[in-house]
Amino acid sequence: MNKISLIENIILKAFAVILPWSIVLASPQFHIGYWGQVEGMISYVFGLSSIISIFLLKIGFNNLKFRLIFSHPLVLLPLIIGIFSIASGLFQRLPVMAFYGSPQIGQGAFWYFSIAILTALYFTIVDNKKWQFILLLNLLFVVIVVTVGSFYPALTGVVISFFGFNDWLALYYTSLFIFIYFYIETYKFPYQSLLKVLIFLVLGPLFWVIDNNSAIALWILVLIGWVFWLTLNKFRVISHKNINYLFNPIVFTSLPIILSIAMVISSYIFWDGISDQTDIITDKGGSWLGHLGTLVARGSIIRVLFEHLANFQALILGYGWGSISELLISSFTPEVFYQINTGNRVHFHTHNEIFEHIFSIGILGTFIYVIYTYYIFKYSFKYSQIISFLWLLYFCISAFWFQWVANIIIQSLLVALLLASNKNNMNGYVYKISDFFKAKLGYSLVLIFISLFLFYGSFIGYFTAKKHMSSFRSNQLIELAQNSLKSEKCSIRIKDFGKGALQFSQKFNGFNNYFKDQVMLYGKLNETDYLVLNWYLCASDALINDKQASLELINVHINVLSMISILPGEEGKLTRLKSKKYLNLWEDKLYLLLDMAPKRVDQATSLISYKLNIDDSKGVERICKKIETNGYYQGYCDLSLGAIYMQNN
Repeated sequence: MNKISLIENIILKAFAVILPWSIVLASPQFHIGYWGQVEGMISYVFGLSSIISIFLLKIGFNNLKFRLIFSHPLVLLPLIIGIFSIASGLFQRLPVMAFYGSPQIGQGAFWYFSIAILTALYFTIVDNKKWQFILLLNLLFVVIVVTVGSFYPALTGVVISFFGFNDWLALYYTSLFIFIYFYIETYKFPYQSLLKVLIFLVLGPLFWVIDNNSAIALWILVLIGWVFWLTLNKFRVISHKNINYLFNPIVFTSLPIILSIAMVISSYIFWDGISDQTDIITDKGGSWLGHLGTLVARGSIIRVLFEHLANFQALILGYGWGSISELLISSFTPEVFYQINTGNRVHFHTHNEIFEHIFSIGILGTFIYVIYTYYIFKYSFKYSQIISFLWLLYFCISAFWFQWVANIIIQSLLVALLLASNKNNMNGYVYKISDFFKAKLGYSLVLIFISLFLFYGSFIGYFTAKKHMSSFRSNQLIELAQNSLKSEKCSIRIKDFGKGALQFSQKFNGFNNYFKDQVMLYGKLNETDYLVLNWYLCASDALINDKQASLELINVHINVLSMISILPGEEGKLTRLKSKKYLNLWEDKLYLLLDMAPKRVDQATSLISYKLNIDDSKGVERICKKIETNGYYQGYCDLSLGAIYMQNN
């Protein structure tokens, strides 16, 4: 690019080299926050993207051609998705949570603005042959380090394994090979065809090493498609025009969608909606049906969520990013427990990009996302049909596995390569929008907004993680609890700027298990145990009253009260005495939960039992009437109301 000063050039290229190494922040020595593998990484990527936006503002202000890049679909569409995500989030109960998404991934409005900015960044660099090679080597080293670090961490000092899985490496391998193919084609390597075949064949064993069976199956299918395409071209079985009817951007864009639909259909075929799926699929052992486990598991998560699309607003605008765990909690029944449960949480992602977008930003936002993938395929086909097959593999893998925030950096780099390869084709620009970006004022306002918004995303992510680091050890919790008694402000140290307090809910749930075990296994509690429990209840109650609590936190709060209500012995009596304030508010919390998730009548059982034990028959009648008004059946209500009737007569 012209008109970039030496200092700007050095800084931007330094960013370009450093950014792909963001994945290293998943290593334990860099952890920050409850989900330490990703929270710091999310804040880091958003923060650097914010800084880069300022540099791009300076470059574009003096360079009309660069300003016009933001009207190109490959940059413009992520911007539009980001803007639409904000619009969707404003209609949600927790807008900031809807902007930010799950803190275990970071996919949301900030994510898409980062993609746009990083694509523009790499566009300024990849036009240079030497820097293409440098960035390719850089990505190769990243992939080697994270691969070795995943399996042999002692060799690298870097331990990268997300929540015990290495499946995510499939996207890194595919991305690396897209870049390698691009480099081979651009610089006319000898024996290109042989090289490409050999390189593609290496992918299968790599997927096998990381034990990603879904990626292996998709690799085989794409390989068959590639061989079929080569055969048609080699032997001219049909005309070139008819070949293009089979292999084109529209067809390739449609295939991940078709795969996603097939995934859902498989859950209707192989899961009865009641039984534990592991009994139906996984226990089939070596049979062909046993290999469908991943497909059916992904599809069943989506199937459980379908009931939430009956709402017209939700169908159009979605529920906001990071809403999947909320929706699954509200859909909870004993019949679907095994499909939505992941240890002490439900799933935080559908594991499928198409449906993740549908539930997060509705069919309108998903349509924009599909158009974005279409343009990636469009420019891939313009450059090389072989590269299009690798992009197809990339998006098909995304139908089974979510991306980490570090992935979007590499995706932006690869999209920038497509953008640079077609830079002289002005037909790719959206002309009416290009008029807006031609104006320095319009361009400046957009870049300033993006920079500030990304800084905000980085800020709230970092300080949420930092607050966790000062409130997860036992001595820290005791100090927090003691200070809250003096100040009567128990939630200040755990507020997360309106993101639903998901991290706090996990810690609260963990302490609940600890407290229960102390009574059930050891029959002994310390005074500080009561103190910290009271602080957790106080902080949770404050967040709920301030309308800053996620459904997950409300659910955990009720679970804790349920646990307290049935604790045995003197410890149980003393705990109920010390927690009487929050037990008296239990009914209000249940009503709030039922208003948000009317199907969760299971959460009423413990409260009804508690009301019976304290002879509050009117309370039982109120609760059962509330459930009946919501149109759901709670069998325990029949038993309880019958017992009350017999007692009174």
